[in-house]
Amino acid sequence: MKSRDTLSVYRALDANCNRAREGFRVAEDVARFILNDPRLLARLKKMRHGVTKAEKSLFGSTQLRSAARDVKKDLGRGNKEKSEKVRASSQELLKANLKRAQEALRSLEEFSKLIQHPASAQFKRLRYEAYKIEEKLF
Repeated sequence: MKSRDTLSVYRALDANCNRAREGFRVAEDVARFILNDPRLLARLKKMRHGVTKAEKSLFGSTQLRSAARDVKKDLGRGNKEKSEKVRASSQELLKANLKRAQEALRSLEEFSKLIQHPASAQFKRLRYEAYKIEEKLF
């Protein structure tokens, strides 16, 4: 893989690490402040920390991450999706953010394979754990 392509892969990894952690954080806040569910909160927090751990092994240094990031040119920056602007209930908020985390984890799994990084297995495990949570809740 050319170095420019490798940097693009790391750019996708960076964006999806952020997306997964953000999704789990919002889900944690629903579990904490709305559902008052300490077990769900602990599970979601553990998963977010799992993403952070795998993320650290992927990037190793902040230099690589900074070199890969390009917020100004990010085509997905100005999301105009109507469904992003409306949440009818806390359950809908929780479900949407679990889906967000699942999708990010799938992307992380696949993109980490492009650089032959063992974190792909961790992302897969976390994704299936998120599916189990969703199945139990909905």
